[in-house]
Amino acid sequence: MRLRTFLAILAALVVVVAVAYLSNQNSGLLVQRFALSENTSLPLYGALLAAFLLGFLPAVSVLLTKTLKQDLAQRRLRKLDREAKSREGSFRRAVDFEADGLWGKAAAELESCLAERPEDFSTLLRYGEVLRRQGRAEDALEVHRRASVLYPSSVAILYQLAADYEARGEPEVAGQIRDRVVRDFPGQGLRVLREQRNEELGQSQWKEASRLQEKVESLLLESDRAGDVWDEEGVRLGLAYQRAVECLEADQTDETKRRLEEVLEAEPRFVPALILLGEAELLCGDEEEAIAVWRRGFDVTGSPVFLLRIEDHFIDREKPLEAIETLHRVIAESENDTLSKFSLGRLFYRLEMHDEALRVLEPMHERLETAPTYHYLLARIHQRRGEIGQAVEAYQACVRRAGIASGEFQCRACEARHGEWMDRCDACGSWNTVELDFEEQTLSAEELGLQQAAVRAVYERSSRRSDG
Repeated sequence: MRLRTFLAILAALVVVVAVAYLSNQNSGLLVQRFALSENTSLPLYGALLAAFLLGFLPAVSVLLTKTLKQDLAQRRLRKLDREAKSREGSFRRAVDFEADGLWGKAAAELESCLAERPEDFSTLLRYGEVLRRQGRAEDALEVHRRASVLYPSSVAILYQLAADYEARGEPEVAGQIRDRVVRDFPGQGLRVLREQRNEELGQSQWKEASRLQEKVESLLLESDRAGDVWDEEGVRLGLAYQRAVECLEADQTDETKRRLEEVLEAEPRFVPALILLGEAELLCGDEEEAIAVWRRGFDVTGSPVFLLRIEDHFIDREKPLEAIETLHRVIAESENDTLSKFSLGRLFYRLEMHDEALRVLEPMHERLETAPTYHYLLARIHQRRGEIGQAVEAYQACVRRAGIASGEFQCRACEARHGEWMDRCDACGSWNTVELDFEEQTLSAEELGLQQAAVRAVYERSSRRSDG
């Protein structure tokens, strides 16, 4: 019982007791006649009672009505709250089922949500998507058509409609819908284009990705956002590089070199383009020019990837002495010889010249003490020499610095590790970010002589932008 109700009852009892007491004390007075007119009278207590009722009943009626209305409103709110919580629970279960790939159960939960609120935007959007994933493209299309009538300005629904038509085998209609999004909703259209482009990049569909990239840049220019075009430079250069790769695979070496020169003109430190340009020169039979390109790449970027490629070239041609001589020349000409000396030590290790490798690498301990790759290489050399104690010590140093090394190369964009150098990180899709793993703790890129190449997977960053 509420305190206010209790006090009201207590006050009523007090009033009753007081009235009873006063009535007993004035019983003679109360039975006297009270004249209403010449011929009409009633006892005084009847007149008092009538006056009391006339003043009390209206107030009580208003108060009672107000209380009943409040109770009914509260009951309605509690009912709506229960229904909302039930819908929310069903929606959450549907999301969980969808995440687990249980499309049938997700559809059932969403159907129950729509039964209560048939015009709910989020439920319609997700229900259609679930139906499409079940292979029910026709039903999905019907749901999203109904949603588009209710919410004609929703880009999300138009995007789902395009996906429905694609699943239905009508890519032309899907393309028309996406063109409408780009035309009628410039900001949202930019986001949709970037999402489509990123999907094509993820599937290595370079031609289609290039077409979409041109649309993205054109839309930025049309919307007076020319400054944002520079944010697309990484994607643009990466796609130009991939077109050069396709040309090389088709034995179009001249076209390959032309495209690569265009890339390098825009970004002289684009490592994959320099590596591929050397490969193109090799295919043309110009070994000297290929080596010169890779030497120039090392001078410009400081990346040891070029030295590794030179090593591979000479070892593949069974010319290890030329590889050693080339690295000695690089060391002599380098202002910062840390990476070139490490590459020489690594070359000696590859050639099973372990004593020479240790003579090069051990004096570098202070400079490379924080690099796990350095300790990993020392451990392998000691292991090959049968020096198990020293090998274990070097492995432990590697573990202390960076954990057990799963690869000698690391992506600067996402930190994924790789067992060999790659022109494009397959973990995050970045170009020109996979490098020999030296950049650990206090050992900076500048101390190693590495130049920071600017071209990364800008498309990954741009896909997270909200281009409203």
